[in-house]
Amino acid sequence: MASSRSSALGVVDQVVSSATNFLTAFIASWVLLPAEFGAFVVAYAVVTVTLAAARAFIGEPMLAHLPTLPAERQPAEARSAIGAALCVGVGGGLLALALGVSGVPSLGALVWLAPWVPVAVTQDACRFVLLSRSHTGSALASDTGWAIGQGVVLVVAALAGELTVATLSLGWGIGALVGIVVAGLLARGAWLRPRDPRPWAQESRHLSGWFTLTSILGQAEIYAVLVLAGILLAPVDAAGLRAVQLMVFQPAVTLMAAMLVLLTPVAARAVAARDLDAVRRLRRVALLGAAALGVVVLALVPARGPIMDVFFPQYTAFEVLVLPIALQSVLIGFTVPFDALIRGFQRARTLFGLQVVRGALLVGGAALGMVVGGVVGVGWALAAESVLALAVFVLFAPRLSEATGGPDAEGALVGGGADVREQS
Repeated sequence: MASSRSSALGVVDQVVSSATNFLTAFIASWVLLPAEFGAFVVAYAVVTVTLAAARAFIGEPMLAHLPTLPAERQPAEARSAIGAALCVGVGGGLLALALGVSGVPSLGALVWLAPWVPVAVTQDACRFVLLSRSHTGSALASDTGWAIGQGVVLVVAALAGELTVATLSLGWGIGALVGIVVAGLLARGAWLRPRDPRPWAQESRHLSGWFTLTSILGQAEIYAVLVLAGILLAPVDAAGLRAVQLMVFQPAVTLMAAMLVLLTPVAARAVAARDLDAVRRLRRVALLGAAALGVVVLALVPARGPIMDVFFPQYTAFEVLVLPIALQSVLIGFTVPFDALIRGFQRARTLFGLQVVRGALLVGGAALGMVVGGVVGVGWALAAESVLALAVFVLFAPRLSEATGGPDAEGALVGGGADVREQS
């Protein structure tokens, strides 16, 4: 199991990574004119989706796959993954550039971000190499390097009076470049020099395709709920729902993502070693972590009034949504240990199937809640959906005895058996 210090550094790393993305958009909202900010938001959304797709194709499979390889094979496989990231980044950058010069006004800002897409994708892959080895301190240093590099560029640009879309994009890209340099120094280069991406594509194909589809579906369901809210609810109701989500759900999701990144490589190593005790400890610690997260989230409920007054004073009428959204966050938090086990067992198709079920429950429940009870109805529908989603994850998670490859005394996993990975 990862040490408590390593776990804490992993959580801080996820917070730094998420905060950097948030602050980029936040600073842009302050320094750009509305029309410029609108164009930057659209462009930043495009590159964010590109990064998410690359992470699902390379980074997330790496957490489940790299720790299971013999030690002597891991550096070469990591370098191949970096090579794959560079190829994906170049392709994404060229696509972004083509969109930027297409003549569509809302996409024009992509011209400034596109050259840095390969750098950002590569930094993210380097970060996941470090995380897959449980080197959370090095991953944090890389992301901190990104934040500092970006901050220095923006401070210089502000002093020169040149905070524009171009300089914001430059700061974002330079920050990613600094992050790569820091990661390379800490990994001593041997793990992070790009090489032929084909070995990685061949070795990880049983994971990468399903993980990519799972990520795309997860993103789609979030935006589907927001679109439905915009269509079926009054604009102020949709805005109030989003404000409560930003206050309660978004911070919880950041911590859940940190837990998943920490747990997956540990689970993968334990399953590869067929260490039942380690898998059992992992599940116990993960459930305790989910419980601790739940306590923190539920603590927001009695304090919802003052917190809304401070951060979202124009939406205090929607504090009634804090309780159901908090319950939704707690319940989803308890799916993380089972999600990590599914990834550790390399059950990528099972994970995608569960995401399909979760998406159908989420969108269907949200739509029904909006029609029946308006904005309050959707809040409680999301909480109810999370109960069903948790039950499905518990039902289809690998049984502990499967880690030993022996008879499954606790019940069979659909599509599984004793093998620790699904056949492609």
